[in-house]
Amino acid sequence: MRIVVSGGGTGGHIMPALATLESLMRLCPDSESLYIGAKTGMESELVPHLGVPYQGIATDKLRKTLSLSTPKVLFSVWQGYREAITYLRAFNADIVIGTGGYVAAAAVMAGVKLGLPTLIHEGNAVAGRTNLWLSKRATRIATTFEEVVHEFPREKTVVTGLPLRKEIVAPNSITPAQARLAFNGLFPERFTLLVTGGSQGAQRLNSVVLEAVPALLSAGIQVLHLTGRKNYEQVSVVAKANGLLERGGYALLPFCDEKTMPLAWRAASAVLCRGGVSTSAEAWANGVPSILVPLPTAYADHQTANARIVERHGAGLLRPELGLTAEQLAQDVLRFQTDTAYYARLQQGVRALSSPDAADRVALEALRLTRR
Repeated sequence: MRIVVSGGGTGGHIMPALATLESLMRLCPDSESLYIGAKTGMESELVPHLGVPYQGIATDKLRKTLSLSTPKVLFSVWQGYREAITYLRAFNADIVIGTGGYVAAAAVMAGVKLGLPTLIHEGNAVAGRTNLWLSKRATRIATTFEEVVHEFPREKTVVTGLPLRKEIVAPNSITPAQARLAFNGLFPERFTLLVTGGSQGAQRLNSVVLEAVPALLSAGIQVLHLTGRKNYEQVSVVAKANGLLERGGYALLPFCDEKTMPLAWRAASAVLCRGGVSTSAEAWANGVPSILVPLPTAYADHQTANARIVERHGAGLLRPELGLTAEQLAQDVLRFQTDTAYYARLQQGVRALSSPDAADRVALEALRLTRR
């Protein structure tokens, strides 16, 4: 089988595409694969680095409102669509799978044009614009949440969970204490708060955490702080000025790669993050309760919708950015640490949301479309 996957722009689109592809290649080891992404998107560096055959196409993001750049963007999308048709023909594709982003729209529509079976995956609790448009033409639709199914044609929609790469969970042989020792400054037995703003970083989270760290350290809570590349230098200056790096119990990094991120999750007792579904699903897979601060400017406020589902399942807390303070954060984390019954309920909610077989479920849907 010759498999094409596409997803771009954010880790929330790229990682599910890679996870689905890995499952398909495991289920059909004689298959060949091709990842179609943007020529300059973050996927153009990440995917080839993992050894996956990659083809970049022209693409651009269509803004919410019309502007002088709109004709240029529309031409770019059309050009990407035409390029995708050429590459699908040359590859002799059997199926096209899209996980979000404008580049995936171009690839999936090219597949539709060529009469290929197509599958799209909607990760969030609110359907994205491209997936809503594609849903009328795609052969099959998979979703992370039951709550979003009503936005798509019900007869061809299935709930699978969010595909995750198996490597995101550290081996059972590695204990939390051992994982913590992989990060300079952490102690092996302390309750550990992981802070991550996702693939893009989150300046607001960084600021609040820096204010909260002294109170957390005084309470015996340590912090593994992933700032994001673009925010690391600024956060480092403040952390050094406040003497945080000298106290112990505070580890500062710009990001974790695919090898160290599983250790970060294993080290974590709780996570402070945005409401992106990719980070949330990684937390569920690793059994980590969360404090979610949705990005207010996200399309259709989908991160808040995601976070509400997490809170409703008792797997974490929703904290709007507008009212987020260092005092509130410290209070929330301290309760996670000290109220063992409450923390046990959170862990139970996390297990209820986890879908460890989501990538295989999406892969099997794809195989059914190709009658394999």
